[in-house]
Amino acid sequence: MKKYIFIFEIISLFSLGATNPLRISDMRSGAMGGNGVTLSYLFNPAMLELSTSPVLSIEYFNRYAIKELGTIQGGFQYPNPLLSTGVQIVSFGYEQYRENLARVAFSKQLNRHWAIGISFQYTWIQSELYEESPSRLSTDVGIVYSPVENLFISASLRDLPSIRLSAKDKDINGFQSYNLDLGINWKVLNGLLITGYIGMDENTQMQGGFGLEYQVWNCFALRGGIQANPFLPSFGTGFRWQRFGIDVMGIWHTTLGISAGIDLSYSF
Repeated sequence: MKKYIFIFEIISLFSLGATNPLRISDMRSGAMGGNGVTLSYLFNPAMLELSTSPVLSIEYFNRYAIKELGTIQGGFQYPNPLLSTGVQIVSFGYEQYRENLARVAFSKQLNRHWAIGISFQYTWIQSELYEESPSRLSTDVGIVYSPVENLFISASLRDLPSIRLSAKDKDINGFQSYNLDLGINWKVLNGLLITGYIGMDENTQMQGGFGLEYQVWNCFALRGGIQANPFLPSFGTGFRWQRFGIDVMGIWHTTLGISAGIDLSYSF
């Protein structure tokens, strides 16, 4: 019983804005300071335009070696000159408490400098705590601006507007927040990438991160970064073999310990 109380306490910390368990970035951006706004279309739908080929992926992320705090997500992104599309299914939790998200995203390259994107999310909670399953529908909007080659700036507004569809009388913090992120992605050298971002939620709580990626060989990359508020150093690697990819990452919390994840992908 004490174990489940502890788990609910950690989940409540996520809901209060420190972390959204359904909005984990892919393992690459997670290892680089959590900079999803310039690296992941789960945080910025306009990032679909930077994909060069269709990709099918599945990811698993576990927090602090507690199986009940695992997130699994699967996605498919299809870049297209007319309208790029991506779909994702995300699930977090365990039998007594589970949060779920289904998402579809679209993006369009306006010209060689600008790209825009929009996504729609349906989120619902399955829990013994609620007689009725809380759910909501929300929208993300994102942009990417590339002033020069190898440099782009991106911004995204997540979960605004947001509409509660059921259990409207329940006070669920995770269903009431939105986020605004601004990031930069700079390929300094052929093998070195630098990223950084700042973000703010509706309670004006500031967040940020900084990350590096060094391409040791064409098939192998090293990554590292730091997130702020809370302070979370991160690290990871990426492997590519023909059309297959494996990305792994770890995030260290000074009190709770290590969280780790793996991403398996296939490019068509």
